[in-house]
Amino acid sequence: MVGAVPRASVVPPVQPIDGPFAERVVSVLTPLLGPHTAKRALAMICKRAGKDAAELGLDDLEVTQTTLRPMLRTLIGNEVTVRVLADLGAEEAS
Repeated sequence: MVGAVPRASVVPPVQPIDGPFAERVVSVLTPLLGPHTAKRALAMICKRAGKDAAELGLDDLEVTQTTLRPMLRTLIGNEVTVRVLADLGAEEAS
């Protein structure tokens, strides 16, 4: 295929769920998206932040929300997306 992008560059590798922020992201998303999609979402966040899952923290909340917002709107609708993204920040801050 001419111009095809290798799959490895498109789909980030699944990150081990290390660290409290990464665990929180996966635990919030799993009931809504399932465990595989929640882990893929974490991998997308890590790629965008340029960090491993264990390095993610509250300072990465904005990149987390920016990364998740388009996907969540498509999968679960805008109203639920707004609540989920707010919950991620509220839970991490407490």
